[in-house]
Amino acid sequence: PGAAPAEALCDSLQRRLMRWHQLGEAAEYYDLLNRGPYKPTVIHALNRFGGQMGPYVDARLQLRSVEYINASPIDNVGAPKFVATMCPKRETFAHFWSMVWELGATVVVNLTHERDKVGSEPTDKRERYWPPFDAPAGDEAWPVRPRTVGCDACEQVPGLERYTIELTGPADGVHGGVAASRTVSLYWYSRWVDFPNSASIGSKPFYANAWNALHIALHVLPLLRARGDDHWTVCHCSAGVGRTGTFIALLHVLLRLPALRAIGALDGALRETIEAMRERRLWMGKNDVEFATLYAAILLQLRNLNLADFELSWRATMAPPPDGAPPPADAAADAAPALAGEAQLASADGSGGDGGGDGGDGDGDGGEASPALFSWARAAIACWVALQAVYFASLLIFTGAM
Repeated sequence: PGAAPAEALCDSLQRRLMRWHQLGEAAEYYDLLNRGPYKPTVIHALNRFGGQMGPYVDARLQLRSVEYINASPIDNVGAPKFVATMCPKRETFAHFWSMVWELGATVVVNLTHERDKVGSEPTDKRERYWPPFDAPAGDEAWPVRPRTVGCDACEQVPGLERYTIELTGPADGVHGGVAASRTVSLYWYSRWVDFPNSASIGSKPFYANAWNALHIALHVLPLLRARGDDHWTVCHCSAGVGRTGTFIALLHVLLRLPALRAIGALDGALRETIEAMRERRLWMGKNDVEFATLYAAILLQLRNLNLADFELSWRATMAPPPDGAPPPADAAADAAPALAGEAQLASADGSGGDGGGDGGDGDGDGGEASPALFSWARAAIACWVALQAVYFASLLIFTGAM
């Protein structure tokens, strides 16, 4: 009896995605409320992008162990509860792990792209904050110390790695004055492009990313549900808004999917979830490609209802790969199942709009290219990302004046 409504929803999703592909944008995205910041935000030197992109003043995460951290509790859309945060800078590595410890979080989801620009300067987008890493001076005095004890590569999702992190925290009365320890699973999916081009909607890489995100969501969901409604999960990308908001929205809509049998009901559920998250953190789900990714992932789930098809297997590695290592060949486009319709066969790859994405670290496949060419490319990328930071700052100032 439920097959007909599900098929009708699939058909509606297929037509919607095809229309967006033909238009070169997901027009309905622009009907969502609060696409930009609409409340005062915290401007702080510990934020990325020159102090911008901070949490809302009235919705920042309050901790006992850390005076300030750029993080927001996303607990107004039901369980599972998330903390959305920025990728730590070197100055905030210790703050990040203290936050994870105080929250009791045992799952961290990292969505930064492997070629997002590495560093903690205003134009940089990510750092490796778990061992082995370039630890700041004085790390031996951190109240919570991380140690990487395992690393696994996912066989089904290119770019997905699972790190097992052992945290050692401060002694307390519960443990008889002896330092306590806890294990955290850190999932790093390193293939989600930031600032994709709207023309990529409907392309093979677009669907491949939706397919990968769906796999990760369906793997993580049962883990979080088993931990109970009070468990906090930490999720971040670079600024902790776009890819982070999209992933959190996907998990919550997947939980509601059995009751959503018409496109209008799905539209309403996505709108409700995204707009609620934006009450807690600015720019959650920040562009139309991320919005369209949600619809693509739901379509892929409805076309592949056997959850056994989404089970992940892992290959243990001897040691975590060094930061900045060249990525393996991406087989994601071949892994995504075929869907009926021309949108699946579009040629646009969506990588041209990545702010600091492909080529962001200057580690392209240049072969015999000269050092001068690489220097020019690095300078051009730095200027582009700097313009983004200026844009964000201008938008914050503009909206604050309204």
